[in-house]
Amino acid sequence: MIKNIMKIFFGFLLVFSSFHSIAQEKKSDASYIKKVSAEDVRTIMDTTSVPIIINFWASWCGPCTREIVWFDSIISKKNSSVKLLLVSVDFPTQYPEQLIAFVKKQGYKGEVIFLNETNTHHYCPIIDKKWTGEIPASFFINRSSKYYKLFNHQLPPKRFEQELEKLINGQ
Repeated sequence: MIKNIMKIFFGFLLVFSSFHSIAQEKKSDASYIKKVSAEDVRTIMDTTSVPIIINFWASWCGPCTREIVWFDSIISKKNSSVKLLLVSVDFPTQYPEQLIAFVKKQGYKGEVIFLNETNTHHYCPIIDKKWTGEIPASFFINRSSKYYKLFNHQLPPKRFEQELEKLINGQ
């Protein structure tokens, strides 16, 4: 009888811990991709202490998703200390579940955040008056060398590698 009670107890404990683990995973997923405003992104741009690439993208944009894979790969290959910040401009209906699932499936290495704004006429000038709102768009920023460059288009791998070197060296 005690063996049966122990089996039931441990079975219950196993099921409970599984549900608890799943609940915790969902809870942490919700905070995995943080919502931000254009002002938040601008603050990051103005205060970063490390060279950073801020890339605006969406899961439905083919050139965007191809480019991120190149960025991740080349930054890893070069063992670069450059931070990659991926700012999703996906539709609000895709946040957070669909966006989280997409990012996990793609295995992106850069930090992903969600721009909680939909009016490009509002948020583009806050981020950079020269940004047209097209995606992909990438900002290369090295505050210590005062290096700042905007790309309003997809960067092929070779060009990205060249621009990464300029970012690191502050040229």
